[in-house]
Amino acid sequence: MGTVSAADAPAIAALTGDALAAAVKGNLDNDLVLQKFNLKVKGKDADVTIEGSVDEGEQMALAGNVAENVKGVRYVFNNIVPKN
Repeated sequence: MGTVSAADAPAIAALTGDALAAAVKGNLDNDLVLQKFNLKVKGKDADVTIEGSVDEGEQMALAGNVAENVKGVRYVFNNIVPKN
């Protein structure tokens, strides 16, 4: 106990880039309101960009909140376009 193997290091390190984008995408896809929109997520360092379209501005805001709540996210570029 107390030692960390090289295999465990990625799990302990903060998520960045593609791994962070995948975590955000997973949370968006698991949200019952947002999953039907199949939003796209890109990550660079600790920042993520969300793209796609939703029905209403409230859903756009929800997607931003879901992304912001992922541990490690520093900034969310919310490029979602609401239809209404």
